[in-house]
Amino acid sequence: MPEQHRNAIPIFLIVGLILAELIALAPCAPVSLILGQPTPTATPTRTTPLTPPATPTQPPEPSPTAVPTSAPSPAPATQTPPFPFPLPAGGRSKLGVHGIRSNRILDFAQVLADGGTPFRIVKAVDDLGWLKEIKRISPETITVGRLAHEHEAAGLVNDAATDLDWYAALLMEPILIKVDNDPSLRQAVDYWEVTNEPLGGGVPAETYVRLAQLTIKCLDIAEANDLKLAIFGFSAGTPEWVDVVALVETGVFARAAAGGHILTLHEGVFGDDPLDKWWNVHSVDQVGNPIAEETGVTAPGGWIPGGPVLDGAGALCFRYRFLYSLLQERDQVVPLFVSEFYAGGGYDPAHKADVVTRMLWYDGQLTTDEYVLGFAPFTLGPVGGWKEQDYEPFYEGWDGLVAYVMARAAASPAP
Repeated sequence: MPEQHRNAIPIFLIVGLILAELIALAPCAPVSLILGQPTPTATPTRTTPLTPPATPTQPPEPSPTAVPTSAPSPAPATQTPPFPFPLPAGGRSKLGVHGIRSNRILDFAQVLADGGTPFRIVKAVDDLGWLKEIKRISPETITVGRLAHEHEAAGLVNDAATDLDWYAALLMEPILIKVDNDPSLRQAVDYWEVTNEPLGGGVPAETYVRLAQLTIKCLDIAEANDLKLAIFGFSAGTPEWVDVVALVETGVFARAAAGGHILTLHEGVFGDDPLDKWWNVHSVDQVGNPIAEETGVTAPGGWIPGGPVLDGAGALCFRYRFLYSLLQERDQVVPLFVSEFYAGGGYDPAHKADVVTRMLWYDGQLTTDEYVLGFAPFTLGPVGGWKEQDYEPFYEGWDGLVAYVMARAAASPAP
């Protein structure tokens, strides 16, 4: 080799280095992790081949079947598939979130806010700090906070000797301490749940009366501290009709409505029970009056022992309609949040289609009740004994609940 060429860099190595640099700089298409589909770039562009022709002065001959074109066509943008289940009629979804830990809730909230369809309502338990991020993402989302503690079931109201003023102060103490330690929670939490699944069935109606009196005292303390409460938090399948009447007659709902507070309660079914179990049917006698024993004769309308016959009411789902039939008569309606909802069908993602359609049925039915703020499937971000009850996989993907909220909004006129 001549001396003048011994240290020269071959031209094919220079071309190779240039090509490697161009490939490394090529952009990657972003992918939506929530809906499970690639997100197209704003303007699809045509790329120029980076490999030079084999013979610079003589381009290769086209194959016999090729159709000559002036330029290659851009690849079509990937589209998210349409939502695969029929959408309920009647406006936008009231689906919310119950979260023990935030996990991917903030991701879901951001996607919905970016799409102009923010969550209606979100509830956090104990770890309330992430509600600040919910308010940042979508300030219009209603937030509810619960602090779990040994007295939140209000068990001492079973004892008629309990001093209700002392007990109300005891129930409100965790909330007041939490706010004193972190004043920013005043803006992050719209409503505080003061009790959770109190009493249950099988207690005398006078015990519910004491619970209502206790709750009124809690409302007084809350308002003195410029706070709003979410009262009661009744468990699914309670209270009974006689208890409902006793509660309303105390004036607790009129008091809550006047102060701008809300009601929370729990509904749903478990295991493989159908979601409409004991819904919109009741036993009747030969002239149509409701009776307790089975006769083989059913009629439209839900019924619980002692209560009225109401279309669309039930013993498990939409039990709240028995209570609200009285509140509407007395002009004492307070906003309602179903703060724990159990769809049945299990938590195995293999049953996703069944569970999602159950959620859609419930959402579609409660749309007709204007006083309902929303409902929150129990739960996302589970811990401890709740780890097997995780609805997060049912919110994900193009066939999940986040996609459903967006699809229903797109199919409904703006409010």
